[in-house]
This record gives sequence, structure tokens and C-alpha cells, in this order.
Amino acid sequence: MKKALISCLILTFFSCKKEVKQTEVLKKNYEKIEQLQWLVGNWTNITEKKQSFENWQKANDSTLKAHSYTIVENDTVFAERITLQQIDTTVAFTVVAYNENDNKPVTFILKPTNNNISTFENLKHDFPSKISYSNPVKDSIHAWIEGNMDNEQVKVDFYYKRAE
Repeated sequence: MKKALISCLILTFFSCKKEVKQTEVLKKNYEKIEQLQWLVGNWTNITEKKQSFENWQKANDSTLKAHSYTIVENDTVFAERITLQQIDTTVAFTVVAYNENDNKPVTFILKPTNNNISTFENLKHDFPSKISYSNPVKDSIHAWIEGNMDNEQVKVDFYYKRAE
């Protein structure tokens, strides 16, 4: 009887220990997407000529979603939906830009981050082939796209501030 009781206690101890390790592993799985949580919120860039908006939401532990659009003279001239998702150790930035690329998604992959800049690449895509985001000061985004356009390297900057 004592042996059976001791065996049950040992078995219970090891099964609890295993459960704790599994929880720790799950928490670590989304470290890369966690570093991009600062994007969540509403962002604006308003000038006399145009109004640009980028609205990010947390869909779940591994996914952020955004809607980005620009208005010029009360007309939406650009709009896209973005899904930023960590799958295993890869973070994918998937964009569907309306009326571009036959409304098909284009995916860019996060490259190793340095200097607090997150760069997503798809070198097979014509333009852009790189999309970068940084948070230079609190409540601001500096984003830019880069790529080859008409055999020339082009970079376009976007600056946003957190909406109040």
C-alpha cells in the first residue's frame, strides 16, 4: 500500500512538472510578435493634402491585424488590409492592397531585427520588396517601403502619430 501511494505521489509530481514546462514553452512561442505589440492602436498622418490612417488590433496571441487607408479630397485613394502573424519562429506580414495585384495577398517575412527596426522582405515582389517599421519616439511610427521601380531603387517614407 505504501509503495502504491509513493508511486502515485511520484507520478503526480512528474506530471505536474511536465505541465509547467509545456506552459513555459507556449509562452515563449510568440516572443517575436510580442515585440511588435507597440503597433496596436490607431495611427494618423494628417496634412492639408491628405489624411492617412493605420489601425492595428490584436487578433490573438500570435496575430495582429490592421487596416490602412489614405484619403485625398474625400476620396479613398489607397486602402489595404494587413495580417501580421507568427507561425513557429517565422513572422509573416501579409498585405492585401485593394485594386492592386488582383486583390491577392502578398507576404513579406520578418528579417532579423536591429536598431528597433522591423523589416519584412519579399525580394520576389516588384514593389515594394521591403517594408520597415520603427518606433523612433513614443507614440510615433516611421514606416517605409523600398524596392525597384523602373530600374531605380525607390524608398517611400510614412510618418504616423498615435491618434488621441
